[in-house]
Amino acid sequence: MRDLKDHISRLLLPHVAQPAQYVGLEVNACCNPVADADVAVAMAFPDTYSVGISHLGSQLLYCALNRMPAVACDRVYCPAPDAENLMRANGLPLFGWESRCAVADFDILGFSLAYEMCATNVLTMLDLAGIPLRSDGRGDEHPIVVAGDAVADTPEPMTPFVDIFIAGDGEEPLARLVELVRSMKGGRQAAPPRAELLLAAARQIPGAYVPRFYEPRYDGDGRFAELTPLRDDVPTTIQRVHLATLSDSPVIEAPLVPLAEGVHERVIVEVMRGCPNSCRFCQAGYVRLPVRTRPVEEIVVGVRKALAATGYREVSLLSLSTSDYPQLDELIDKLSAELTPQHVSISLPSLRVDSQLRHLPRLTSTVRKAGLTIAAEAGSQRLRAVINKGITEEDMIAGVRAAYQAGWNRVKVYFMAGLPGETQADIDAIFDLSGRLARARREVDGHVGSISASVSWAVPRPHTPMQWRPMQPAEYFWRVRGRLRELAARSPVNFKFHYIERSLLEGVLCRGDRRLADVVEAAWRNGARLDSWNEHFEYDRWMAAFEQTGIEPHPYIHEPLATDAPLPWSHITCFRSEEYLRREHGAMMAAAEG
Repeated sequence: MRDLKDHISRLLLPHVAQPAQYVGLEVNACCNPVADADVAVAMAFPDTYSVGISHLGSQLLYCALNRMPAVACDRVYCPAPDAENLMRANGLPLFGWESRCAVADFDILGFSLAYEMCATNVLTMLDLAGIPLRSDGRGDEHPIVVAGDAVADTPEPMTPFVDIFIAGDGEEPLARLVELVRSMKGGRQAAPPRAELLLAAARQIPGAYVPRFYEPRYDGDGRFAELTPLRDDVPTTIQRVHLATLSDSPVIEAPLVPLAEGVHERVIVEVMRGCPNSCRFCQAGYVRLPVRTRPVEEIVVGVRKALAATGYREVSLLSLSTSDYPQLDELIDKLSAELTPQHVSISLPSLRVDSQLRHLPRLTSTVRKAGLTIAAEAGSQRLRAVINKGITEEDMIAGVRAAYQAGWNRVKVYFMAGLPGETQADIDAIFDLSGRLARARREVDGHVGSISASVSWAVPRPHTPMQWRPMQPAEYFWRVRGRLRELAARSPVNFKFHYIERSLLEGVLCRGDRRLADVVEAAWRNGARLDSWNEHFEYDRWMAAFEQTGIEPHPYIHEPLATDAPLPWSHITCFRSEEYLRREHGAMMAAAEG
């Protein structure tokens, strides 16, 4: 292991903005000694420190691996551009935050790849580490590059850069991969033969997709036709894995406390994994099934220990839909009794308004009331029925009225535009509903409420009933944006809009096939960095990459897909079958056209 401690202290820390991002001495850091480990893992988050230090999934795996005997798991984040430039100028390779050892010397480099727009950050980190970008260029001396999280459900555009994808809950498959590496090393310091290890992983580890053993085929028109195994002894399809119970992923009792500002600075406890609501646009809601819940007492004990270990003053109860946690009343009562005397607040980030009404009175003293968030998704009840969003306008208005009475002072509403069957009337209904939510405050104190309406652009995500639908073109979204801004002029409704170009690119990448890897690499070589950040995203770099590679983005997002043909992600099988998705697609389109 190359120890880079002196180089980091001399060549990097004195010269970067916010050097605390790179110090690696956070409270509750727990990386075991790398030099003494049988297997060393670098857990990488391909975004800046402020985002990565707050990512619950990465912390779960980091803590779990460091509890394994003779395993060391360090952390690494994507350096900001100033640090990247300094590291390149000084020949300083990417390093583990705690061990200060070169990432290229670890056995496994694991990426939590939660969002398609982090794709170029993966290449930045591989290149800074001195690891060949593409799997076929790596030798036995290089780490095994693993990727999990959401992008593992739609992996093809990233397959040339990743040795192993883990589809589904990563706790058990990653632990099994570590044991596989340990057994194949056999106590040797040298790495095991790469090809043998990857084949063993493909055969033995549930949820492991090893792209080198599969080949895509395209028809005469250049459309994706199928993905075929190159060997008889690897699975034809990859079944997404899930933990049997959420208790198999323990609460983090000593979370990391960031040295520089993180996007979330609070105790976060996952109370439920999976969502029962089946909104037809939501990929997470479909792929993370079945629903599993954590026992109340386990949550309370975990919160108590995590607060003592961090000094945080806020607890967030996390899930895709916290209001559907079956013992929410009991949990809130027990947490309130314990946390109110400590002046610790509870955050419930994903409550449905219809369920929230009965909770508001008991939450008045314990929940932080800076703002209430409603995911309306569509302005009209008709369109909410199309996407199976089970919330009514009456629920929303009653909810914000109760929130104002209980002390909430701001309301944020999430909408999407570009949904199936959407009309001009549905777009206008976004503003009309926002206005009615603002006026609901008059019955409380005579004032008009402040409404922040966030509008995103609907991406037909894989593994959902919308996966066969085309995405609306940019011109449509620009018209929607202009119309809502016109309606909102001189009103209490403040609209904020997602970047249209980034949403279109997200659609291409999530629905793409293996050929898009050339586009990702070309965009990165054009200078694409931190594409999820507004201040860094440059759409022109991506458009130049498409032109350089001769790949046309239009077919990936603006043409409907055949419901009876294989899709680039069909080899990743989830809890809901393709036949189930087809039935839901038919029901959605019938509702849209009815």
